[in-house]
Amino acid sequence: MRLLATLVLAVWLVATLVLTLQSAYPLPGQVVHGNLIPFHTLVIYVDNLGSWFWIRNALGNLGLLLPLGLLGPIAFPALERWWRIALLALLISTAIELTQLLVPDRSADIDDVIVNVAGAMLGYVVLSLARLMWRGSRARSRR
Repeated sequence: MRLLATLVLAVWLVATLVLTLQSAYPLPGQVVHGNLIPFHTLVIYVDNLGSWFWIRNALGNLGLLLPLGLLGPIAFPALERWWRIALLALLISTAIELTQLLVPDRSADIDDVIVNVAGAMLGYVVLSLARLMWRGSRARSRR
């Protein structure tokens, strides 16, 4: 299981870097440029909840680092603690956003960092709940 999780994370990391750092094909929705004000873009998301365009952007940012929280602790036992996942997600997302300052047709947004970290934490919560359910079902089957 650890090897599979590691392989999936490696493929995810490469895909994430290509998706977020390539400039040849700008992503649809690149409309906020250089936002350093926390929650500015998130307010736009909330104000446009009826727009699939903005929902897709929010879900994309939420899902970007979700695999890190979901598979990271399986692949790397040192990531078992929630704060380590949060710190790693913060570092990865910040590095991506800072690098996007140097890539044509890309921009950095502090709200992307916030939502990316939230996505990693959501993955961690899903993994934790799955583990609790697994342990509970195993305990009941032993009785």
